[in-house]
Amino acid sequence: MCELSEEARLKNYELFKKKLGDLGIDSDKMESILYDKLINAPYAIDTISGLAYDGSLLNTVLRVLTPFALKINDLLPENLRCEKASIVKVCLLQHLAKADMFIPNDNEWEINKLGRKYKYSNKKLALKLGARSLAIAIQMNVPLTEVEVEAMTIIDKVDDEQAKIFANPLSVVIRQANELVTTTSIFKE
Repeated sequence: MCELSEEARLKNYELFKKKLGDLGIDSDKMESILYDKLINAPYAIDTISGLAYDGSLLNTVLRVLTPFALKINDLLPENLRCEKASIVKVCLLQHLAKADMFIPNDNEWEINKLGRKYKYSNKKLALKLGARSLAIAIQMNVPLTEVEVEAMTIIDKVDDEQAKIFANPLSVVIRQANELVTTTSIFKE
C-alpha cells in the first residue's frame, strides 16, 4: 500500500490550489470548509483499490484522473473534443466531497479482515458523491456550465441508461477516466 509523506500531501494541496487559481476559482472558501480534511483525504475506503491512504484523493485526482481525462479527450474526433479547462475543472472538483464523506475506520475487524481502512461519515443529507461535490462547488461560488454540472454528477449515475445514451462528451470523458482510475489501481497491486 502506498503512503504519502506530509510534505508530498502539502505539495499536492498547493498544486491543487494553483490549478484552481489557473481556472479563475478562488479557493479561499474551500480552504475554510475543507482544508485539513482535503490534505489527508483518501480517494477510496478499502485497501483493495490501492487508493485508501492519507492524501490519496488529491494525489489521484492530480496525477491520475486528470491526465487520463485529458488523454481520452485527445483521442476523440476534433468535433467531439471538450474544452481542456472544463475537463480539469470537473476532475478537480468532482471528488471534493470525499474529504468530508470518508473518515478513518475505528473497527479493527473491518480494517484487518475486509481492508476497509476508512468508512462513511454520518452525514444527514442523502447526497451521492457527485451531487455532494457539486454542492461544495456551489458553496465556493464556482461558476459551472450546464454541461459541467452534468459531468460533475455523472459519477452518481452508474446504472442510469439515459445518462449512458445521452450524456454530453464531457460527461463521457469524465466517466471513462473515473473507470480507468479504479481499474488501473486494482491491477497495479
